[in-house]
Amino acid sequence: MEKMISILKHFGLSEYGAKAYVALVQNPGITAYKLSEISGVPRSKIYEALNKIEEQGIVYINFQDNKKYYFALDPEQTIKLFEKQQQEALSTLEQEIAKLNTDTQHDAIQIEVLTHASAIFEHIKNIIHTAENKITVSIWPDLYNIIQEEIENHIQLQGITFKVEQPGYDILNHRPTNYVKNSEALKPFIIIIDHTYMIYGQTAEDNMRAYISRDLTQIKMMKDYIWHDVLVNKYLNQNNSEIEQEITLKRKSFFS
Repeated sequence: MEKMISILKHFGLSEYGAKAYVALVQNPGITAYKLSEISGVPRSKIYEALNKIEEQGIVYINFQDNKKYYFALDPEQTIKLFEKQQQEALSTLEQEIAKLNTDTQHDAIQIEVLTHASAIFEHIKNIIHTAENKITVSIWPDLYNIIQEEIENHIQLQGITFKVEQPGYDILNHRPTNYVKNSEALKPFIIIIDHTYMIYGQTAEDNMRAYISRDLTQIKMMKDYIWHDVLVNKYLNQNNSEIEQEITLKRKSFFS
């Protein structure tokens, strides 16, 4: 319960408002007086809390016999509402940050953002033709097929793929792991052109997003990450389930 209250407060609810909402989800269609008893919100504060969460759109009222009966918005709809509000807030923040004067004595690190499938795939097709020597990748079949069609013969293609059977070039396919299985919905990717240009992100159908960076330090870090992935997959026995279990546990601990 405390964790739920804390999360609701993150989305702008007060302590009393969060308690009132949770109580209404469990006990729909009750009066403010009854809600105060169930939720633990003082009677002197219950109407203030209800008015606030009603303004936020997650509580509504039905009148019956000149009495107000309160209901919580369906939890699934509440989550969608919070997601929309958060996305709008992030979009506004992104626009406001873009207005800031970020000039410094050093070159600013610039990261561009692409959010539409057509823009992302078209951009990748275009940058493939700008490569002079080498392209380094960590990709899934959708991007592998695009690169395979667009890449010129003299360009070296290296790195790692996920769920690509017998990839060509200097590419190793990632062994089947829990990590691969859990990442399939998002399809995270990295594409580095020579040593100076990078696009990375995810090609999830419902949340496609890509970032473009020319920062050499960031590019080197991502390239090191891909190299580490190649190295591990090249020398780790695919059939060693004991090692795979240990890696899964270590990964969970490392990222928790």
